[in-house]
Amino acid sequence: MDFSRLALRAPESGEQGLPSSSSASSSSNSSSGRQTTSGSASSSNQGPDYYKQASQRLQGLLAGVGDGEEELVNGIIMDQTPEQKIALSAMAGGMIAATAFFICWMFHLDPLGGASLSMHSLQAAALGAAASLPLVVIKAYLWSEHGKRQIGWVEDWHRSQVECFKPLMHQLTPAQTLLFMASEVVPGVLILLPAAMGGIEKALLLGGEVMGYDDLPPFALQAAALLLTATAAGVSKLAENMMTLEEYDMVKGALDNADRYYKVMTMSRDSKSGDAQRAADAFRTVALTWMARSQLVSQLAAGLAVVEVVYLGMLWQETGDLAAPLVAALAASSVDFAHIRRSISLPKRKQASSSSAYWF
Repeated sequence: MDFSRLALRAPESGEQGLPSSSSASSSSNSSSGRQTTSGSASSSNQGPDYYKQASQRLQGLLAGVGDGEEELVNGIIMDQTPEQKIALSAMAGGMIAATAFFICWMFHLDPLGGASLSMHSLQAAALGAAASLPLVVIKAYLWSEHGKRQIGWVEDWHRSQVECFKPLMHQLTPAQTLLFMASEVVPGVLILLPAAMGGIEKALLLGGEVMGYDDLPPFALQAAALLLTATAAGVSKLAENMMTLEEYDMVKGALDNADRYYKVMTMSRDSKSGDAQRAADAFRTVALTWMARSQLVSQLAAGLAVVEVVYLGMLWQETGDLAAPLVAALAASSVDFAHIRRSISLPKRKQASSSSAYWF
């Protein structure tokens, strides 16, 4: 797991990394034997950065979670050629689309949601492009520097997106990125709207007829189906982005044993009274902040998923043509994929300087 995606923005002066304890102590010993100005003396006698050390320890703990299978798979995918990655993504998208078509066939629904090669679908697509503006503005704001400053933890979610797509999008050209985006978005819209939402609406209608409610208003059925579909999408995103049980157990155990751990680790001739307590308090602050921010990230992802599905579903209901929500979804997703591709293409030095490994 990449810890940097969960770190707060730190001051630029602290982004150079933490020296080891041995180098820090030797620097302190050497500086004590020569005359310095008051400014340099205060700098050389500065104590250890407990928060940075706590973050480095938390990073190590989280890196040890799991059996390494995910990293192995990601490494194999990253080593594939761009053409192989596109083929793999198209295959996965084709399976999702086939599932959507099967569900629609079972419920006697139009798998294309009213879309066709017609002037009506062309007009619906144009309407969808115009209607995508609110979603595009929201996502562009969240990716902007101003948005990151106003909502500090949103950058954690962006880093998680980058790490999720990095193996598949590594070394893709802009045209290949568009193909990859289409293979992600189009099957998703097919499975959510005609299949899930249409299937739920038909199931509610059949259930009402069985129970004797033959006069259920179509609007109520559509609204219920849309809310249930959006809720399912939100729960899926919540589960996808929340901390795993293994991560929670690892951090919870480290929190419970923080006092004992730092009492042992700070037992040296150079340690001072209160060092262990300060180090333990710093670790608790860092770990609890990480847990809180992880929760906020998962809630943000779930909330955005619910809003987007409700918006696209209403657009589909109003137009009666899947071309409208499909174009809107592609336009909104293009903002995410453009920024993800840019983040992946950044040089490693810029990626390292754009985030810090510790808080405060």
